[in-house]
Amino acid sequence: MSGVLHIGELSVPYAVRASARARRKRIEATADGVRVVVPEGTPPGEVAAFVEARRRWVFDAVQAAAERRRMMRVQRYASGAKLQYRGRWLMLEVAPGRVEAARVVCRSRFQVTVPEGLDGPAQAEAARAALDGWLRDRALRALRRFARVHAAGLGVAPAGARLSESRSRWGSCGRDGVIRVHWRLVQAPTAAMEYVVAHELAHLIERHHGPAFWATLARTLPDWALRKSMLERWESAPRAV
Repeated sequence: MSGVLHIGELSVPYAVRASARARRKRIEATADGVRVVVPEGTPPGEVAAFVEARRRWVFDAVQAAAERRRMMRVQRYASGAKLQYRGRWLMLEVAPGRVEAARVVCRSRFQVTVPEGLDGPAQAEAARAALDGWLRDRALRALRRFARVHAAGLGVAPAGARLSESRSRWGSCGRDGVIRVHWRLVQAPTAAMEYVVAHELAHLIERHHGPAFWATLARTLPDWALRKSMLERWESAPRAV
């Protein structure tokens, strides 16, 4: 089942997924559309009314997601640009050197050495690939560290902790017991990334977002609300300078 939500001149398609495990209706919005998850047996008319009643939220969420993607695309990978890491903007320096593959050093700034002889676009691409790889490595280290801490705090044993490239969410907890967190969260404040990891681990106990879920999360992360707000502020801020 699917539908289209019309908000002024904006048409937002949405897909509907009926889930036997869903206890309540929820909306997941991205720049590409909306997915509505509902309990099995929910009448189509009720689904449409649910989406319509949240049209303002859907509009804001879709616009925010589109802006995030736009800012990701305009990130520059040349000297003088800035790149986020753990919530801080760090200056980027790109220079050719006698290396076979691009190398990254990060102290108070990012220093990227790329192979000699590359033209402008090739040099930028080499720097981008090297920086993305560097960030992924740090993201995986942080994910595993937070997962160990909060799995112990909640008394759970995830089947794994992996990085993701999801286009619609920062984290997920699969039915396979594996938690997945988007690698770009390493660019967010550390406390915000830790919140996402703990959040997904809590879903191993409570698969919903009702009061019992938030009480469970508070067992290992008492200040989760503050961290959630931090993540939301970071989401709405520009990603490139």
